[in-house]
Amino acid sequence: MNEYDLVLDSFHFDRLDDNLFQSRSPQVGWHRIYGGLLLAHAVHAAQLTVTDGKVFHSLHGSFLRPGDMSASMVLDVGQLLNGRSVANRQVTIRQNDKPVFTANLSFRGTSGGLTYAPGMPDAAAPETLPDEATILARYQDTLPGNAAKYLHREKVFELRPVNARRFILADTEDDSPLLLWVRLRAPTPPGPELNAVLLSYLSDMAVLNASLVPHGRNFFDPALTLASLDHALWQHAPADFSNWMLVTHDCLSSEAQMGLGHTRIYNRDGSLCATVSQQGMTRLGID
Repeated sequence: MNEYDLVLDSFHFDRLDDNLFQSRSPQVGWHRIYGGLLLAHAVHAAQLTVTDGKVFHSLHGSFLRPGDMSASMVLDVGQLLNGRSVANRQVTIRQNDKPVFTANLSFRGTSGGLTYAPGMPDAAAPETLPDEATILARYQDTLPGNAAKYLHREKVFELRPVNARRFILADTEDDSPLLLWVRLRAPTPPGPELNAVLLSYLSDMAVLNASLVPHGRNFFDPALTLASLDHALWQHAPADFSNWMLVTHDCLSSEAQMGLGHTRIYNRDGSLCATVSQQGMTRLGID
C-alpha cells in the first residue's frame, strides 16, 4: 500500500462502545504519530457519534504527549451537546492509559446568512512550478536536516511551493506569507464523509513552520526542537480534493521559545475552505 491508502485504511475504527473507538497509526516511517493523524482520528470519531446530518466546522485541541507509532489508540467521545443548530463533542485519545491528545469539536446544522472571506492571494499556477523530485535534484547539495527524506517521500499530499528556495532553505528573514500548493495523491477524491477528516489531516502540515519564516528558519533546521502544543481549525466550506489547493503560511507571534503559526487553505476556485492557527515549541537547541 502507498501512504495515502495506509492513512485511509487507518480510519476503519473498531467500535468498543457507543462512544468508544480503537484505531491504529499507519506505519509510514514517522518517529512518532503525525499530529495531523491525531486530528483526523479525533474528527472521525466525533463524526461517528453525530447522526442528525450536522457537519464539522471547528476543532480546538491540545497535543499532550508524543504519539507512539506501535501502540493502539483508544478514542473516547463525550457528547457534550446535541442541540438544534450545534452539536458539541469532546474527544480524548489515549495510548497505554495515558492521554496523548484532547479536543473539543463542534458540528453545525445551519447555513446561509452573511458571508465574507478574504480573497486568495495571487500565486503562480502549480502546473508551472517544480515538483518535489525537481526541487530535490536542484538543491540536493545544500538541503538542511532531513529535507531530502521529506521531499523524496510520497506523502498523502503532493507539494509545490510557490518559492521553492524559500520553503526548503529558509535562508532569508522575510515576514511575507509563504505560499504552498498541495494536492491529494488519490486517483479519485474521497467521499464526503472523509472531507473534514482529510482536511484535518492536512491542517497540521507545516503550520508550525509558518512561525519560523520571519526568522529565516524552517522545520528542517537541525538546530531546532519543534513540538506542536495546541491547534485550532475552522472549516468554512468543503475542501475540493479533486484539484490543487493553496495553503498560505504566516507568523502571528514568536516568544518564550514558542511560535504561533497561522494558515489559510483555499480551493483552486478561490474559495476559503479552512483557517488554522497552531502554537508550538520552537526551541533553539536539541533536547
